[in-house]
Amino acid sequence: MKFKTKLGLGVGGIAVLLGGTVLASAFMDADWMRTRLVEAVEHQTGRTLRIDSLHVWLLPYPWISAQGVGLSNTPGSANKEMFTAKEVRARLAISPLFHHRVVLDDVSLSDPHLTLERTPDGTANWILTPPASSGGAGDGAASGGHQHWNLAVAALHLRDGAASWNDERNHITGTADLDRVDLTGLDGTMAKIDLRGHHGNGIFTVSGTTGPLPPIDGQPWPLNLTATLSADKRKAGQIQVGGVVADPLHDAGYDIQINGTIDQLRDLQTIFPNAGLPDVTSVSLQAGVTGSGRTPSLRMLHLRTGPASLDRLMTGLKASAITLDADDNDQRVAISMNGQLDTQPVTVHGTLGTLTQTTQALRAPDTAPMPVTLSLGEGGSSITVDGVAGGGKTSLDVHGALPTMTFGPGKPSFQGLKVDGHMTSSAPLSVLEKADPASLLKTSEATLDVGAQRMSWQSVAWEALTAHVVVSGQKLTVDPLHGNGTGNTKGIAQSGQIVYDASGPVPHLTITAAPFVLPTQMMQSSTGMPPLVNGSMQVVGTVTADGSRFDEWEQTATGHVGLSMVGGRVDGKALEAILGRNIPMRGTLALRCFGAHMQLTDGLATIGRLGLESDLLSLTGHGTVKLTNGALDLHLSPRIGVGGAAASSPVAVTGTVDTPQPRLEPGADGRFAISIGGANDPGDQCPDLLATAREGTPGPAAAPPPANKAGGIMNMLKGLLR
Repeated sequence: MKFKTKLGLGVGGIAVLLGGTVLASAFMDADWMRTRLVEAVEHQTGRTLRIDSLHVWLLPYPWISAQGVGLSNTPGSANKEMFTAKEVRARLAISPLFHHRVVLDDVSLSDPHLTLERTPDGTANWILTPPASSGGAGDGAASGGHQHWNLAVAALHLRDGAASWNDERNHITGTADLDRVDLTGLDGTMAKIDLRGHHGNGIFTVSGTTGPLPPIDGQPWPLNLTATLSADKRKAGQIQVGGVVADPLHDAGYDIQINGTIDQLRDLQTIFPNAGLPDVTSVSLQAGVTGSGRTPSLRMLHLRTGPASLDRLMTGLKASAITLDADDNDQRVAISMNGQLDTQPVTVHGTLGTLTQTTQALRAPDTAPMPVTLSLGEGGSSITVDGVAGGGKTSLDVHGALPTMTFGPGKPSFQGLKVDGHMTSSAPLSVLEKADPASLLKTSEATLDVGAQRMSWQSVAWEALTAHVVVSGQKLTVDPLHGNGTGNTKGIAQSGQIVYDASGPVPHLTITAAPFVLPTQMMQSSTGMPPLVNGSMQVVGTVTADGSRFDEWEQTATGHVGLSMVGGRVDGKALEAILGRNIPMRGTLALRCFGAHMQLTDGLATIGRLGLESDLLSLTGHGTVKLTNGALDLHLSPRIGVGGAAASSPVAVTGTVDTPQPRLEPGADGRFAISIGGANDPGDQCPDLLATAREGTPGPAAAPPPANKAGGIMNMLKGLLR
């Protein structure tokens, strides 16, 4: 009688002796089985298997139940175990036991948790490496005549599990709940996968086939997988991945085809919530990926998108369609975009490097230069950038013209724009992206001529604008910068010079305005000035500063500046903050003139003359403003009303630009005084105020003063006294 037949009769006899019960646990010693399982796992994976308790049952078929299961992680990991499960159940094949093999089928996992990790050097904890053979008897044998046990799993079924991953090499982390995972054919040459999971409002599935699991060292590993994504209970996208990995255990040698679509790119954030993806719709991708390890290469690429927001590249830039195409890795990538910048239609057409050059530049931008030819067009006109970018070998030519060019809301817009220039730089792309002026000047040479028939910027417009920009000898020079005023500054030439010298140990900045006319909104946002007036500000003077950052310029600013303005509006809320509550000022007031002249020394602005004339209000004063923190020490003389109906009283303002603190200021005798009536009426201060602020340069005259009178004086006085 054959041995297997005898074994079957023996098992049957045991069942009869137990009275036919369906739970016969005395077939073999459970601790003996646990020892063999632990040994088999360590022999095949190099990891330690933890089993808190194990039971073996005979009926209705041989099966085992293990409680408290865990598989050890790679050494040095913060997580002691990479896999845990509350319970593992599986069918047990009897005959392989006599060949020192434990074969499990229909393995079911209860409450499983899987942690996948990859270190910065590429070590992945899912790569299981058997320990070095101790030699002796060949496969399945060990020294001392003791045979190793092997473990085989035919099918694996998981319900209600969880997975987390932390790929430090590629900076990818995440978690997901695994609702269902079915792996079959694990004991053959092809495994079948059926997976369903979710994270947040996203549901994903993966189905298809792969080579043997785990992969066999040195053997090719085919895969054919389809993944789907649903977001907020709607179908979001699908991707298919097919090909062969020549050496999966060593993360090398692959040729994979990827085809996918997704309706809204941000739907991926239901699975990867920290991805920070842009707003792009109707994305389709076809790509062929070949390579080895961390150096994949594209052998083919076709990317299509529908409407996309490109605010990260330029504020207000939106695309209606984007394409990237290359049929093989030696072909330059063709790029095309149709869209608009703010309300202006624009197109971008051109080429990047070959697929090989482009992937190398994306992988190592500081060492791999990439050819680029891009044209920004409107109608039949365009501005083209051509050359090589990055890799310490940047060399770009820019040339062309556009009928209009707008840089977004609140930014300058040009009509009849012309650009012609050349730039070279040995700086790595990381320095170019950071736009650190000192670092760029030390590694760059450039000449650029810019002209425009008209430039509009908020409330300001220039005509016949020209600028000559030179970068040479670690120095940036913008000279001349010239344009003609429009509106109330029509016929007044505006010019200036900017020099930024980084050749010394500390960069040195010099700005000269003779004059410039700039929008007050821009000045307020860039310098932190309070929004007191709104309109076009005429700036004159020269300022020098040391350093490469704005806070350093604030600390070291030295020079003289005059600010003047006619027309425009005065903000009543800003006046209330400076002069006191309950003043009879609401909304905005028409401005006749504003002027201020100051000396800058080591970050302190000393205002020698400050004045303002508007409806019902005349203001004069002087004081200081600390540029580094906005601390105020102002002494003002506001006059509310007109002529004999006017009242005035000195006001001291402390605090900061953001939170001014006004109070009535006593006179030289220590007494508070309020003047009511016209005896001290200083008359119209606009002509002298504007002349002082403009340092003798021309400018528009203020409108004549009004003849009407107004009340509301007591409200102002009560506001100052509070």
